[in-house]
Amino acid sequence: MKTYGAITPARDEEKFLPGLIESMVSQTVLPVRWIIIDDGSTDSTPALLDEAARRCEWISVHHVRRTGARQPGGETALQRFLAPSLWKDCDMIFRVDADITFGPGFIQSLLVEFGRDSNLGIAGGTLYEQDRGGWHEVRTPRFHTRGAIKMYSRECLQAIGGIEAGLGWDTIDEAHAAFLGYTTRSFRHIHARHHRPQGAAAGVLRGRLAAGQAAYQCGYSPVFMAARALRHVLAWPPVLGAAWLAAGYLEGYVRCKPRAASPELVKFIRRQQVRRLLLMKSVWT
Repeated sequence: MKTYGAITPARDEEKFLPGLIESMVSQTVLPVRWIIIDDGSTDSTPALLDEAARRCEWISVHHVRRTGARQPGGETALQRFLAPSLWKDCDMIFRVDADITFGPGFIQSLLVEFGRDSNLGIAGGTLYEQDRGGWHEVRTPRFHTRGAIKMYSRECLQAIGGIEAGLGWDTIDEAHAAFLGYTTRSFRHIHARHHRPQGAAAGVLRGRLAAGQAAYQCGYSPVFMAARALRHVLAWPPVLGAAWLAAGYLEGYVRCKPRAASPELVKFIRRQQVRRLLLMKSVWT
């Protein structure tokens, strides 16, 4: 069985952290180490993490002083701890958010998939989120791995140069991996629960705006983005959600913002998106 290390950014997560800690402690395959970064919390998060570190010698907690607004996903805090020297004894690196829980066999199931496919570079499970009707599956294309639960092979993470900071990082990493010839996959039979639905913390409309901004950062094709906005016209909230998505994307052009994705990667992403629109084979089919 392959070995893995885990890493988690956390800020003010006293409500959800206990669930993640128990999920990790209960895994049938434990990590070589689990680095948790307290990114300037002001609630009881630091105390919860210190207690977990006392319980398990493989948990390492790092308290970082808050110096300003936090980047989406906490990737800025993670970057300093993703140095190859910290993971040279791990085959895989598991990045997980603090508001996730999963069953005891979750990690082992992911490791099995990496064992089956030597070309697999990034893998994740399927997230379930809760609404008034109960827990429901959040469907995504099979090539897309959600940022909240991503496992990387060490070789893939090194090849893509680590994780970008800022909006769109969880699309840029898998696009870069595909550009370099790696496979990325989400597996429907591997489940996790997401206790804070995507965009819930900032509101649905702000979530749509951020999604548009992320699409610009990734270099999405304008034609593909127009099709995506049209698809959201009838989604909740109708019309407004699509408008905010488009506004977030167009903001980058209006303000002439630099993109996080390289020009070569932008060309690759747009070529694959156009092929998808034309129902042609692409790396994301």
